Amino acid sequence: MADEAWTWKVPEASAQIKREMTRQDAFDRVSGRAIFTRDIALPGMLYAKILVSPRAHARIVKMDVTRAKELPGVRDILTWDDPDIASDSGTGADISASYSILTLPGTADFYQHPMGVAVAADSEEICDRALGLVEVEWEELPFLLDMEEAAGEDAPKIMPEVRRMMPFFPGAGAKRGPNVIGSEDRKIGDLEKGFAEADKVLEYTIRREMNTPAGVEAMVCVAQWKEGGLDLWVHHQANPQSDLSSPRGMGGMGMFPFGGARGEPAFTHWSKIRVTFPYQGSWYGGLAWLAYSNSFVRLAAVLARRAAGRPVKLLYDESGFYCGGDEAGTYRCKVGAKRDGTITAFHWHMTGARNPAVDKTYECTKIPNIRGSQTWPLTNKGFQECFRHGAAACVPHNVMFDLVAAEFGLDPTEVALLNDGCQGHDWDFITRYQEENGFPRRHSLREVVEMGKEAIDWDRKWHPPAARRLPSGRMHGMGFTSINEWHWGAGMMSFVSNSHACLMLQNGKVTIVGLRCDMGIDTESGYRHSVAAEIGLKYEDVLIQERRVDNGAWSLAQPAGSSGMVNAASQLVLAARELKGKILEIAAATGAMPMGFMMGAPGGAKTPQAKKPEDFDIRDSMIFEKADPERKRPLAQVAGGFMSQSPVVAHPEVRPPIAMMTEMMGGGRKYYVMGRQAHFIEAEVDVETGRVHVTGIVCVNDVGHIFNRRGCEAQQYGGAVMGLGKSATEEKVFCPRTGVGLNFDLAHYHFATMNDYPAVRCLLNESHLGYGAYGSFGIGENVGAALAAITSSAIHNATGKWILDHPITPDRVLRALGKI
Repeated sequence: MADEAWTWKVPEASAQIKREMTRQDAFDRVSGRAIFTRDIALPGMLYAKILVSPRAHARIVKMDVTRAKELPGVRDILTWDDPDIASDSGTGADISASYSILTLPGTADFYQHPMGVAVAADSEEICDRALGLVEVEWEELPFLLDMEEAAGEDAPKIMPEVRRMMPFFPGAGAKRGPNVIGSEDRKIGDLEKGFAEADKVLEYTIRREMNTPAGVEAMVCVAQWKEGGLDLWVHHQANPQSDLSSPRGMGGMGMFPFGGARGEPAFTHWSKIRVTFPYQGSWYGGLAWLAYSNSFVRLAAVLARRAAGRPVKLLYDESGFYCGGDEAGTYRCKVGAKRDGTITAFHWHMTGARNPAVDKTYECTKIPNIRGSQTWPLTNKGFQECFRHGAAACVPHNVMFDLVAAEFGLDPTEVALLNDGCQGHDWDFITRYQEENGFPRRHSLREVVEMGKEAIDWDRKWHPPAARRLPSGRMHGMGFTSINEWHWGAGMMSFVSNSHACLMLQNGKVTIVGLRCDMGIDTESGYRHSVAAEIGLKYEDVLIQERRVDNGAWSLAQPAGSSGMVNAASQLVLAARELKGKILEIAAATGAMPMGFMMGAPGGAKTPQAKKPEDFDIRDSMIFEKADPERKRPLAQVAGGFMSQSPVVAHPEVRPPIAMMTEMMGGGRKYYVMGRQAHFIEAEVDVETGRVHVTGIVCVNDVGHIFNRRGCEAQQYGGAVMGLGKSATEEKVFCPRTGVGLNFDLAHYHFATMNDYPAVRCLLNESHLGYGAYGSFGIGENVGAALAAITSSAIHNATGKWILDHPITPDRVLRALGKI
């Protein structure tokens, strides 16, 4: 067990570094000096924009660009049927690998779909004017907005140019409509036996409207062809080199090996593609996983190639509304439970992008009998992906536990604990697993629930439904949810999250070198902490260089699926140990030499006895002799002299922490997800207006091991606000007559902000039960997904009414109360 990452001993220096570490990028961001991709300006740069569709579903019959070409300042117009772009297509990652789209199609598949024509000009304003001068004759096509209607066998086929790739999974059945691109039916245990054992079987339906990231930095890519190579400044989560340098149709987005047009040659060799990641604004996954994020970069490269050496900045201002959340859809649920709250069986069928039953709930409960089925059709609302992975699983999970607890008059925290386990096993089984595999004996859910209950005063404030009216006339309610902590160590995510960083020691400083985008989540400080603690350096003596590719040789784990810190740390720790070993070898080799030798100073007398590497150690960036700690030298002296010109390098190849998502393991070793998160809210419901006022929020996450406390807490309070927005206010509204989006702007799309909610109480637990370095888990996706349905819990506790249509807006509250 000693070689497993979760058994590694936490360095003694870690606790001090945690207390004293500063944020890697604080000054740049607070001062406004941070340069984002949209800030890039190069000499002679052209600007480019794409036509966005004013219709929900329509085909270009005829296009006249004559007036646009005549506009002064217009340098190039690229239409969908131009040979340079006509056949360029690609797939995305994750679920969006189920279909392939054209980069610049001649058919609009949804409102604001980028399509038809791209214009390059001397300024953004000229691009806008030129696009307004393009004359288009449209053929209106039938559109579908409702998923259940779109899934029907007799539904009209929409998006015919979207190529269906690998839409069906085992057990999906034969019947499917022309728009269905994904279908699955999975069974675990004996469902009928489980329902027969239940004292009560509940059946209900949850509906989720489509939401969107609505990010603050819209899509942009700057491209320039120079000396036979391609320079890119990208706004993306991943390095696009592999997609651009592979035969198109065999490439990828730096995430997964998909994408590109079929049979076309690569743009150029990977060594001739130079990628720079300026600071990145608000990706949240989502669009970065969709095919268009990759196609967009390719389109920028095509436009730049036509610009004869001039850089081109391609912009898509409306991109914040391109991606729809993957939890949108209809969930038809059947749940069996005993009077004590034990859940014996459940079946969730989702008409939507995911099969939620087998994602999280199976991993973190002892429920033995599960069926998850799914039908996923295309609609003219646009493409879907996760922009807080797991929300599609957290929604029915949260509602199921709430309904069971309420049905039998039980405390939902006790129902959660009663059903806690892993893959159908109870916690006694997991305790034995912990003992056999080198984990500490801990019960994560009990720990986080107790921390959260104390922080929000649950035992005093929780009450039966509709039992407490406040002096203001509002009804008081408490909400709770719990689920596993995202563990995503590898396997599914190893395409994006394997880390191949390099450590370089030079002049007493260690630099972490590896390409990675900086989205503002401050993972970088955690990286510096892990290296500093292992080697014995001061935090400020570890630097990071991650903005520009070095011929693709070195990279850090890309941010995705809560896996960035977990996967990168596993490699960085081993790299740090390797580098420390080399430093101590140098110390031993020079220990018999004059003290001034490494500084280039005059010589002195040799010490009488040779030393071995194990005779030395490092603390606070000082190398000292273990037998006599007062005999010490600054690391800069050991790494000075000729080593200032030739750095000491460590670059170990490391396998991912685990081999697969646990429920996909099949044979061989089992990996159980043992970490948990628990979240609590206190709310007041105004029964006259339907407004829900959240007055208290407590988030508790067991992250296994803390690398960066402030970074974890930022994910908690940011995720809480995002999750509450998904639960309470956020939805894309479409006109039922035309299919056009009605609130596709930041004024009318009611996204949540920190001003809408009280300060979040953020609590972290360190159980060391994860599979990453020191037993760590991820946290990035967790909270925003877990809280995606929590307001239904608090509203029921306040009013006694269930509202399962989300988001739970005031009109839906009033309707449930019989007021409208």
